[in-house]
This record gives sequence, C-alpha cells and structure tokens, in this order.
Amino acid sequence: MLKKRTIAALVLIFYLFTLAAPAASVAADAGAVAAAAAALTGHGLGGAADSPGDTTASEGASDSGIFNGDTGAKTSATPQTTDFPATIDPSASEPQTTVVNEKLEEERLHNPATTSAPAATTSISSPIDPREASGSTMYDNLRGRLARFGADFFASRRANTLTYAPVGPNYVVAPGDEVRITLWGYDDIRANLVVDRDGVLTLPKAGPLNAAGMTFAELEKAVNNAYGRIFNDFEINVSMGKLHTINVYVTGHASRPGAYAVSSMATLIDILSQAGGPTPSGSMRAIEVKRGNKKIATLDIYELLLHGSRKGDARLCDGDVIFIPTVGNLVSVAGNVKRPAVYELTKNEKHLADIIKLAGGLTSGAYKGRVQIVRVKDNTIRTAFESELTQKNAASQKLQDGDLVKIFAVPGGSINIRIAGAVIQPGVYAIEPGTTTLGDVLKRAGGLLYTAATEGELTRIQVSEQGPVTTRTMVNLREAIDGKGRFLLQRDDYIFVRTVPDWNLYRSARITGRILYPGSYAVKQGERLSSLIERAGGFTEDAFPRGAVFIRDSVRVQQQKSIDDMILRLEREMAAAANQAVSTATTTKDVTFAQAEVTQKDRLMTALRNLKATGRVIMQIPPDYKLIKGSPYDIVLQDGDRLHIPVTPGTVQVIGSVTTQSTFVFRTGQPISEYIRMAGGYSASANAKRTYIMKADGSTVRAFAGKRAQKVEDGDFIVVPEKLMFQPAMRNTTDIIDIVYKLVLGVAAVDYIFK
Repeated sequence: MLKKRTIAALVLIFYLFTLAAPAASVAADAGAVAAAAAALTGHGLGGAADSPGDTTASEGASDSGIFNGDTGAKTSATPQTTDFPATIDPSASEPQTTVVNEKLEEERLHNPATTSAPAATTSISSPIDPREASGSTMYDNLRGRLARFGADFFASRRANTLTYAPVGPNYVVAPGDEVRITLWGYDDIRANLVVDRDGVLTLPKAGPLNAAGMTFAELEKAVNNAYGRIFNDFEINVSMGKLHTINVYVTGHASRPGAYAVSSMATLIDILSQAGGPTPSGSMRAIEVKRGNKKIATLDIYELLLHGSRKGDARLCDGDVIFIPTVGNLVSVAGNVKRPAVYELTKNEKHLADIIKLAGGLTSGAYKGRVQIVRVKDNTIRTAFESELTQKNAASQKLQDGDLVKIFAVPGGSINIRIAGAVIQPGVYAIEPGTTTLGDVLKRAGGLLYTAATEGELTRIQVSEQGPVTTRTMVNLREAIDGKGRFLLQRDDYIFVRTVPDWNLYRSARITGRILYPGSYAVKQGERLSSLIERAGGFTEDAFPRGAVFIRDSVRVQQQKSIDDMILRLEREMAAAANQAVSTATTTKDVTFAQAEVTQKDRLMTALRNLKATGRVIMQIPPDYKLIKGSPYDIVLQDGDRLHIPVTPGTVQVIGSVTTQSTFVFRTGQPISEYIRMAGGYSASANAKRTYIMKADGSTVRAFAGKRAQKVEDGDFIVVPEKLMFQPAMRNTTDIIDIVYKLVLGVAAVDYIFK
C-alpha cells in the first residue's frame, strides 16, 4: 500500500512539472517582448538581460552588439515600424521627441581574451641588461649621474584619453563606434546609437544604414539623406561619441608588456606611453608594429624627442603587435656637452661626431684640445685613449658599445686679486698681470668709503726656490684713483684699505629718569659721564642721584660669566655632597631625608640657572652732578652705556626671612631693629647674623658688622637670609650661596628701580 502511494506521489510531481515548464517559457518570451517594446517606445534597449532564466545572455551579447543579450528581444524588435518606417507627413502628426540611448558593447561585456594594462601597484621585474653587470664602463663610472636619454619621457604613466577624442572627416567608422544624432524641426530626435557587429547603424524612424567602412564625412551625408526621405523641414547634427576599442599587444623589452584594449584612434606612441616605454634593455630606436606577421612601421623615439617628428607613429588596428627589440649599442657622453646622457646608436651612427650631435653639440666652455674615450677591450681590460677634438678626428673616430666619451672644459682660470676694508664693494677681482693697475681695481670696487684712510697696505707673495716670500707695501690710495701713481698688480695680491683711526659712527649713551632732557645722546671718543649729565640738563628737584643705576654691556658679560662659573662650582659640590649623604645613610629615614635634600637643592639650582646678570656698575653720584668731575666715578663712556636717575623713594624695604615682608616709610635715624620689628621680627628659619643692607647705590654691607648696627638710609633694602644646612664636604658652598644671593638681590633691585 505504501509503495503504491509513493509511486502515485512521484507521478503527480512529474505531471505538475510538465505543466509548469511551458508556462515558464511563455513568461520568459513575454518578458523579452515587453522589454523590446519598452525599448522601442523610448525606454531603452536590453531590458531582458537582467531577467532570470536567460541562459544565453553572453552569447546573445556577442552576436548583437546592440541588445543586451536576449536573442528573443532582437527577434521581436525586427518587425517594429522603427526599423522599417513609412514616409511621415509632418502636417498629419503632432510634434514629438524620440530619445534613444544604446549601450556600447564594451560597457556591458567583459571579453576574457582582452587584458588591460597592469595596475600601477603591479610589480614587474624588468629584464636584466648585460651592460648593467658589475664592471661595465658606463654604469660603474656614471651610475646615478648619467641617465639614459629618453627614459624620462615614459616616467609618468599615461591613461587612455582617446576614447572620446574628436575625429576628422576621414575617420573610418567601424563596429562598436557610437554615433550621436540630434534632429530638430517639426520633429525632434536625440539618439546615441552604436554601429553593430554587422556594421549596421539603426536610425530612429529612418531605418538601418550600412555605416561600417564609411568615412565620417560620408556618414554625415548618408544620415542626412536618410532623414531627408521622410522629413521635409529639419536640421540635423551628427557627431561621434565613444569610439570603438581595439586590442593590441605589447611584447619584447617593454616595462609593462601585455594586451591592451585601447581606442581606435590610438597610435604607437600612445600605447608605448601606457606600457611605460622600453626597459633599460629595450631599444628606443627600432620599435616595430606588426600586422598579420608583417612589419608595417618602425618608430625611432629619438626623432620625436630631438626633432618633434612623429615619423613611424602608425595608427593601430585591432590585433596589431608592438615589439620592442633588444637595445642597440649604448654610448655615454659626459662633460661639456649640452645633453650629457647615455645614448643608443643606430647602424648609421658609428662615429664620435654622431654622439656629439645627439648630445646637442658642445658647450661654449668645451675644450677642443682633448677628448677621452674609455673602453672595455675584449671584455678583459679597461683602457682609455685621448686625442684632439677636431672636426676630422670626430668624423673618423669610431665608437663601440659601452664606450664613455668625456668632453673636458677649457683649462686654466682667471688671475685674481683680493681687496678688503673701506671700499664700497670689497671682494675678489680678475686682473691682467702687467696691465691692471691699483687704480683700476679701486674703481671697479666702487671707490673708497669716506671713512677710508689715505694710505692702504698691499701684501704680495712671490715664489722663490726657498719658498714663498711675503712683502708688504704702503700705497697712496687716492693718488692711485686719480691716476697719479701707476702701481701694477700681480697674481694673488691682497689690498687692505684702512679706516681712519677711532672711527665709530654710531657711538651713543642713554640717560633716563629724573633728568631735564632724557634721551639717547651721541658721544665722542673719551667723553665722560659728567659731560653726558650736563648735556642732559642735570637733575630734576625730586631726583635721587644716590640711587642712580649705571649699566654697561661689557660688565654684564663679565658678571654673567662669573655667575655661570659659581653655579657650576656649586652644582659640583652639591652633587658630591648628595652622593656622600646617600652612601652613608644607614636607615630608611636617612635615605628619605637625603633624597629630599637632593630634590630641594635641584630646585635651587634650577632657579640659579635662570639668573641673568644686569651689568650694573656701583656709582656714587652726588646731588650736585658738577661735583662728579674729577672723581673716580666720572668714567669714560662706552657705546651702549645707560644711566637711570630714579625719583626719591622715601621708603625702606624689608625682605627675606621675616614674618611679613613689606615696605616702610623712611624715618631719619630709625635703627634697623625697628624696621625688622615692624616687619614682625625674624622667622624661625632666619639667619639674623647674616642680615644685609643693600644700599640704594647697589652696594651691600653687613647689617651687624662689629658692635654697632649699620645706619639705614632712604631707599635701602634690608635683607634677612634663611639658614642653609650643608655637609662638611661643601665647606665653600656657603660663601658661593652668599655671593649668588647678593647677585639675585641686585637683579631684583634694578628691576624695582626701573619699574
């Protein structure tokens, strides 16, 4: 019973399958017909290519060239009136626009037999040229200096840009070409059509036209005539769109050999550019184009590069083979030619004159008295021979593969002298020995500066058997310029034009502050400070001469050097003490304390390294500036000196290790202890015994030197330092800190005064 049911089920399934198969076939045909109808009504061609179940898509595309693969679509389109239209009377119909867009076959199909150029990332090993082996004359001597001529022409890869290139009237239409038709008038037609593989161009509303083999001019006329048979009044424009592609093959010594799908407009040079040109072992002088196993063209790239001639740049056809043979004889030329490079010679180029012509000829500085040819003889030894570069020798001297030709420059150089000092244009000048005079050179140098002295020094070196002999002669420069003295110059003479003594055009000193006429004054050699104050009009009524700040650049440089030396010494002693403290620590607490001390000292050193000297010179200037004359403080001024006279402060500052650092009103006769008491007294870390008083003039005194305290004056700074704990190994550090501390206070005081 079960067996019978199984058989019945199988029979039923088979019966249903036989019913479904014809329905599927009808549906497929209906879809194809619908697609064709849609195409003919302006919705495009080839819609059936995407329908499922189309098992002949690729075959149909191969056969058609227009439709997208469905043979049924092509068959169903044949009876339509678009292919075989009747004559249309414009007066009997309304205006309408027909738009047809046919797809190019190359945009829809992939031809497995055609390969495009390898991508830029593809690495292809170039064949090795035997000339590149070690020991070659050219590549061993000139690698990296001489390039092969013409190689840079193919350095950048060029894309195929001829697909939409404009065509001339003699262009021959072929299958796969796109033709664009625009017709307007009573009826409008815009169509992008493709010539099918049979060479037929199907014109909307005008029918098929055998276009293959026509020139573009003939095609325009034929299309115009076709529409003239059915329209009475119209304008038409015919142009070419995307051109058909052809397959060509690049073989031999090419940088990127292979099969290339290119535009039908492409020429040999176009394909070579895409293929990267020849390899180092490939020829540039005899590139062949073969068609049907016959050589139809030979290209010499040198003709294009040297003469702009495209002779041999053949128009390519489908199936053409481009063959790049092995490079011919290579000869290098270096030196004084216009295009030094490695050149490939043809069979007709054998002589030295030929390679010089290829190199653009000799430069103006080439020496015709010497030419050298380096050659490898019998693949055994390297030799060189030379001769004169005469026209006869160049025409007769034969060259061989691998030769290196060296063209030398004219030997020798100019005979020079040097002039320096107070002239307008000092430098090196060429002379003619025995002819050029000192006056001639001085005139070439622009003449003397107005600061030049009358006499100059001429140093001359003469050669003797014992060695060079140097002589120095004083010459009158102004007589030499005027032509009164004819002093002839010789090779390597050195002329020094001296400046008048003590010449300094812009020596100045600046005076600021409480001065009647402050400013920057020009000062003469030997002028003193009292003269500057007098020229500035003297002090104002509220001036504070005792607090004058005098700054000199040369002093600042010396002070900074002293600071740097003391900081360096302090740094060494601190480092030694820190190492000793860490090495002698016995407990964890001792180690922690030593490390904390090292950190504190590092911060101190960082602060000291930022310390910059001011260049202040301690001056004691009396209220009456006239009294400074004849005193030790009436110093000679230097360029850049600065004097600042502050206003009378009427205050005393207390800084350092006190409870409250502050500024107090100066009271005549008030002792230092009272000022410290007013500041809250000493702090716990104060070193009272080392308290300083920085006077208004910049000097520093110990506050409690001896039994009596120092007198506090207007504008003074009272400084209470902190106690510093140092190891025995740093016995000199305390003194250094004391000096540096005072320098820091001096810098601070100067900044305070100039505020």
